[in-house]
Amino acid sequence: MRAWLCAIAVLIFCCSASAAAVELVIVYPQVREPFARVFEEIVRGAEDGYEQQVQRVAMTKNQSPVDFIHVLDRKSPVLVLGNRLARQAAEQNTHHRVIVGAVNGDFDQVFGISLTPSFEAISNKLSFLVPAVKKIHVIAKPGTTAVDFDLAEGTLLHRGFELVIHQAEDIRSAAGVYRNLMQTLNEQDAVWIQPNGSFVNNAMLSILLQASWEKHFVVFSSNPVHVKRGALFSVYPNNYKMGLSLGRLAQAVAGYEGVQKETQKLSEIPKMQPLDDVFVTLNERTSNHLGISLTDDMRAQIDLVLPAR
Repeated sequence: MRAWLCAIAVLIFCCSASAAAVELVIVYPQVREPFARVFEEIVRGAEDGYEQQVQRVAMTKNQSPVDFIHVLDRKSPVLVLGNRLARQAAEQNTHHRVIVGAVNGDFDQVFGISLTPSFEAISNKLSFLVPAVKKIHVIAKPGTTAVDFDLAEGTLLHRGFELVIHQAEDIRSAAGVYRNLMQTLNEQDAVWIQPNGSFVNNAMLSILLQASWEKHFVVFSSNPVHVKRGALFSVYPNNYKMGLSLGRLAQAVAGYEGVQKETQKLSEIPKMQPLDDVFVTLNERTSNHLGISLTDDMRAQIDLVLPAR
């Protein structure tokens, strides 16, 4: 075992022996700026949300969290951040209570919060900004259903939306779907570009945004960079608040009193949860073109407005 593993293990076991509380261990990748700042905000939020003893462990690209997790006391919940580390921990974890964060995709046998905004967060912002929209179109992998967006039956009708999922194998097939779709869209439609942006490149985004201006349908994204290009708005992670939620989730998993002020059973805690802690950025030039007048109340619910030029 590497010396750094031994040293950390000794430290953790000593802390565990002397502390009555169950320590949360946060494992995150050691990366360069600006990504390091993102993980720092998430970790800081998790520390504040857990409200008990917390230990940070930064891992380089060549290190795996698996060996490290195995030396921990099994009572210690482990929060693992980032797709690579989280995937390794989730696939090989058998004994520890693992929580994952800052991740995309499906994870089994672990708790966590994904980077995909909840449909509630999306629909609230969309209906507030553009109440005329009735259909939300999204391109996703084959087999994707409303359940994958954490939508129970009847949720869409209750919110007055129809979620239309168009399936594509890759970016090439997605381009064909987008081209066909753009022929039918109007002011009652919105296109949602997913967090990983895997089904749209710069060329396709330009074509999509041009069509949205011509036909007055809405394009919104989970990538704030797309707002600078002309998308109406973006809903994306509030890193600190997401960390707070991850810390509180870890607290519930560890058996502490959670936000409901009662100890929760593990079976009552959802495994993977969508993201509710979001920022909103809006392109005012696009909103003006679509005939959306931003009131003071609307501006108060938008974190950043890119001014019209």
